Amino acid sequence: MAARKKKLASASASTQLPARTVSLSSLKAENQSPLEKEDQIVKRQEVEEAPRSWPLQPPMIEDCSGERYSGWDSNEDSDSKGFLDDDMDFLPTGWGKNDKQSNEDEERAEMVRKARLKKEKSQASAVMISAREKETARVQGRQVDFPRAFVRLPKSRVNMEIVESGTKISSDSTEQAVEEGIKVINSMIPVESSCVVSTSQPLDVVESKISVSKSTVLETESSIKSVEKMAQQERDLKSSKTQTGSLRAEIEALNHKQRLEMQKQIDQLNERHQKEMEAMKLDLKEAEAARQKASTDLCKVREKNSAVRTERRELDLKLAAVNEEVVRLTEDISVLETQKSDALTMEDFSSNALYESRQETRAAEFGLQVERMHSATLQQQITNLRSKNRSIRQQHSQSASTSRRLQDLERKYDSLKDDYFTLENKHNELDDDAARYRRELQKYKQDAESYRKKLDTIQIELECVEKSLKNMATNHVNMLLTRESIRQDYQELKKTHDLREPLVKIGVDIRLRFLDQSREIALNISRDEADMALRTNGNVAAHRGNAAADAALFKCNLVPEEYEEEADEIFQKLYKQKPSEYPVWTGIAERQTDCEATLTATKWSSISETLREDWRKVWNELCNHTTISDMVEIERIVGLITRLEALTDEIVDIERSRGRRR
Repeated sequence: MAARKKKLASASASTQLPARTVSLSSLKAENQSPLEKEDQIVKRQEVEEAPRSWPLQPPMIEDCSGERYSGWDSNEDSDSKGFLDDDMDFLPTGWGKNDKQSNEDEERAEMVRKARLKKEKSQASAVMISAREKETARVQGRQVDFPRAFVRLPKSRVNMEIVESGTKISSDSTEQAVEEGIKVINSMIPVESSCVVSTSQPLDVVESKISVSKSTVLETESSIKSVEKMAQQERDLKSSKTQTGSLRAEIEALNHKQRLEMQKQIDQLNERHQKEMEAMKLDLKEAEAARQKASTDLCKVREKNSAVRTERRELDLKLAAVNEEVVRLTEDISVLETQKSDALTMEDFSSNALYESRQETRAAEFGLQVERMHSATLQQQITNLRSKNRSIRQQHSQSASTSRRLQDLERKYDSLKDDYFTLENKHNELDDDAARYRRELQKYKQDAESYRKKLDTIQIELECVEKSLKNMATNHVNMLLTRESIRQDYQELKKTHDLREPLVKIGVDIRLRFLDQSREIALNISRDEADMALRTNGNVAAHRGNAAADAALFKCNLVPEEYEEEADEIFQKLYKQKPSEYPVWTGIAERQTDCEATLTATKWSSISETLREDWRKVWNELCNHTTISDMVEIERIVGLITRLEALTDEIVDIERSRGRRR
């Protein structure tokens, strides 16, 4: 490191030639052969193409805190290889990044501008290297006259490069026995802004005057280098002291300004923080008051809900008992109607049987009368035959007729006798039939009497059944009226329950989330993924729109009177309906409306622009599905509404997180 510093110091000392110094390259160039000139041109091109670097090591400035500052930029790749004020890297973080520049910023910009002008003046100062017309160099007791060289440098920026090369002349050559160090100064100077005047004598004239020994040249070169080095060090020391003083003053001024600015920013931040803390405390108090009110309302709603549930259970039990009684009475009525139909059928059958028996009795009486008349006729005929037989016997006895006539009479008598016995048998049969008909008629009369008694009994029972049926019908009508009133009460209670159920559910979700969040602090139990559902439901209940719950606030008269008009306007803005006219939507329509209201109530920012575009695409796709054709379409719509809810929750979480960061 020491050798490197020494080399850099020697190189820096040789950058500026002392007065009355002539470039040896100009003297040597005229006495070179064409091949040597080409080699020299190639070497110069290689030197020009080599990377250029500043030869001097920048002065190190050490302040009272022990930190070191470099006088030049240490970054070789930087575009500004100049003064320290040209670089903004040493300034404190956040300098110059405020949207509104103060007067201190303007003063600082003025100081920087002045420093730049000072730097340009120092770099653009004209450097004049002049040599006397003839300088006498004594080398081994001989004098050499060098031509005059005049170089004027422009005011533009100059990049210099030093190339040291040692040329050794062979000891075998008697003409050139000199080993010298040649310093070549290449400057990138525009043609129109530079002026170089160089005159030289022919090389043969110079060679005739030069005879230098090796030792003398080395001593002369070392003495020249030491003198140049000391002069350069003195100049560098003076410039370093000057720059150090100015830099320290500027650094102290900048530090003071930075401290003032930081103190101002800290005061502003403290004031803003105090305002935010006061606002947060006020919001916390309002939230606590709202929470207490919600807790009170929730307790009241729970009490009313428990009372409604108890009354609903009692009414359900009464309704079940009434339904059982109605079923039993309906069964009794059906049994009585069956008995009535059986009795009517039996009555019709008895009436038909009685009528038939009467008809048969009348027919039997008529037949008996006919038989009696026939029997009387037969008796009359028998009497007549007997009288004829008596007269015939008398005649037979009185006169003796021929046997033929007697035989005829006997045959007639026998036939009449047979007819008589036949008629007598038939008469006996008719008497038996008449007796049997009389017995059957008596039996039919007895049956008819018993049927008449049964009919009277059945009629009496039927009248009783009709009376009881009328009473049961009246009771049934009363039960139906009671049942209708119970159903109306049940519908009203169910309507009230359905209205308050979303509020109860939201309150339950929020309170469960509070208990889950408090468990980690109160019981020192860490929260795990198993309770993610409680937190998710609580966040959704607190931050997602819910048309049913918001409408229930109005329908249940839970909105304060002084806030009712404003709340009604907010409800119409979110859900595009009045609270009193809001329909009871269920399913996909309700979920879609809640998502739209949630996004309407969320403050827009650019951080959620991508998610909002995705949300609009899903919304438009849902609106295009006006009709549902099959189960596949239903599943697709359910997937879209689920995606819409997920995007809504993500947007709300991102915007809430951004609000907390502010």
